[in-house]
Amino acid sequence: MHIITVKRLEEAARKYRETAAEIGAWVRIVRAARWRNSAELRATFPDADLVDGLVVFNIRHNRYRLITAVHFARVIGGRLTSGHVYIGMFLTHREYDHWCKLSAKKRAEWPQS
Repeated sequence: MHIITVKRLEEAARKYRETAAEIGAWVRIVRAARWRNSAELRATFPDADLVDGLVVFNIRHNRYRLITAVHFARVIGGRLTSGHVYIGMFLTHREYDHWCKLSAKKRAEWPQS
C-alpha cells in the first residue's frame, strides 16, 4: 500500500515519542500489504475499526488512534494496483472520544473547527 502522507506520522512520532516504534512498525506492515478489501485489512489488523467510511487503527494499546482513508488495491488491466492509505489524524484516546461524539459533518471538519 502507498501511504499518503507519511509526514503526519513522523510528526506524531516526534510529538508522542512513546509511539515512534509502533508507528514505524505500522508503516512497514502497511507498505508491504496489498489489501483488496476490509476483510484482508482486518486479517492484518484485527482491532482496526470502520467508522463512517474511514479506518481507525489503535496505537499503543488504544492510547492513540490513527484515522485513515483506505483505497483498496484493485485489478486494472490484469494488474493489481498498490492501493492507498491516506493519513487523516493521529489522536489521543481522549481526542478520539471527542471526535466520535461529533456529527459526521463536524468530524470531517475537526480539528480545524
